[in-house]
Amino acid sequence: MDATGIWVLLVAGGFVVLAFLGLAVLGRPPRPPRPDPTRLAAEADELGAHAAAAEAEAARAAAAAVEARAAALTAEQTRDAAWTAQEAAELAYDRALRAAVAGRDADRRRAAEPAGRAVERERAVSRAALSAYRRGDISVRELQEVFRRTGDWDPAQQERERAADRCRIDRATARREYDRAAAAARRADQAARVAEVAAQALVDEAASSAAEAEEALLAVRQLTARRRTFRRSS
Repeated sequence: MDATGIWVLLVAGGFVVLAFLGLAVLGRPPRPPRPDPTRLAAEADELGAHAAAAEAEAARAAAAAVEARAAALTAEQTRDAAWTAQEAAELAYDRALRAAVAGRDADRRRAAEPAGRAVERERAVSRAALSAYRRGDISVRELQEVFRRTGDWDPAQQERERAADRCRIDRATARREYDRAAAAARRADQAARVAEVAAQALVDEAASSAAEAEEALLAVRQLTARRRTFRRSS
């Protein structure tokens, strides 16, 4: 082989070596960029600020949940008191109604006794007036006037009827109060549940943010320590 052939072979071999080197460089994964301590420190500070804000918000939410639960407890106590008052009103009305009914029965027994037609007529008028009074068609004063004219005036029975009416009104009022208190207790309990769920979610978020901030701060410290070690060794 002459000198020209040898030179050609050397040149070709050089190209082959360069090609392999190029392929090796191209196949090598790119080197990741070196982390910037300043940027990492800024990110750690930002995460720390977010964690602090989340913790403060979680604390406010927890306090609001405690207040909401206390309000729900107060509403439940009010509801229980209203239930007790309603039961007392029911019993009072039952007693008053039994007394009034007993008085009415006594009046009917007296009316059933033998009497003249005039007496029967007067008693019939009295009973009709009493029924009208119970329906609210006439007033107490008008009822009294009818009883005076018929001679069938019974002040004790009148008081029993009045007591029954008052107890009936009190019972209706107590029922309305209990219904309102029960509805308020349900609303307060629902509000407390919502506040507690929201507070727990914020507490979890604050804990997660604090963990992320701590990890970022630890990474900054480790990177700073490595850079110091490298500078000393160099």
